[in-house]
Amino acid sequence: MLARRFRLTVERGASVSVTHRLGLATAGGSVMGVGAVLARGCTSGQALTGGALLSVGSWIFIAGAFAAACAAAWLMRGEWT
Repeated sequence: MLARRFRLTVERGASVSVTHRLGLATAGGSVMGVGAVLARGCTSGQALTGGALLSVGSWIFIAGAFAAACAAAWLMRGEWT
């Protein structure tokens, strides 16, 4: 801040508006929050702690989370070009 190089920016693709990007980020955060409530805890804690304990349910969750992330990335691929 002293060097006056600090700027607030929103990373986005060329065809995405700032409002659209922030809306998508808010929606994604809301979905993660609902998932944490339904799971009665933090979803990353479920993966890390349960996975370390070799819990079958946690490994199923990890696989599902990765599959959902891959599907979301495939569906949203045009937003960043």
